[in-house]
Amino acid sequence: MTKILDIKNVEMKFPGCHALQGVDMTIEPGQIVGLLGPNASGKTTLLKIIAGLLQPAAGSVQYGADITEACPEARKLIGFCPDYMKFPRWMRVKDVFAFYKDMYPDYSQARAEELMGLLELNPVLTSSAKSLSKGMHERLALAATFSRETSLYLLDEPLDGIDPVGKTKVIDTIISMQPDGASTLISTHLVKDIERILTNVYFLSKGKIVFSGDCDTIREERNKTIEQAYLEVFINEGSY
Repeated sequence: MTKILDIKNVEMKFPGCHALQGVDMTIEPGQIVGLLGPNASGKTTLLKIIAGLLQPAAGSVQYGADITEACPEARKLIGFCPDYMKFPRWMRVKDVFAFYKDMYPDYSQARAEELMGLLELNPVLTSSAKSLSKGMHERLALAATFSRETSLYLLDEPLDGIDPVGKTKVIDTIISMQPDGASTLISTHLVKDIERILTNVYFLSKGKIVFSGDCDTIREERNKTIEQAYLEVFINEGSY
């Protein structure tokens, strides 16, 4: 099976900080992968490297069988939803979708309209994107990201600031709007909220992958939920 993403020995350093240390990760078609770890563990840095926004100090990132670096061709395969998506002050909600339509050849109007309904954005289409509550802003960012029909979606803390009912809507939307053969990588520390949709997990602590596995295998062999396995690993790591 062709891998959607293959990361090998990725390193990232900032002044006074070794943000990523020898990170390996593989994502195959159809997976929903959790990149799980506490704040400041390196999750956002890794997502930005995958998205081509940062250049790693060492290691390799391969997209599919042919693309071996984060070039424009690689970025066409990725829908990236950062932890906070900044919109220009003049943009209304409907202008965000118009912008995506102009920018991305893989934009789907049918997907966008379905997302507007699923995430209850239709009542605010003429509102300023900057005026939205944090929860609605997160829904808009997610809808814009999934309006593209691409191969890999990167979601950085997509549940942050969303109320419990809204979280359920977002989680169900991720499941329903992932195209056949595409995969999603979700960075979060809210393990309990997201674990029911995950197929695989990577636990990231202080820049290192300290545990990874298939979720069904973890539940069967360890007789634990993903949250229980997460707490066990990170308490032992001294991260909590």
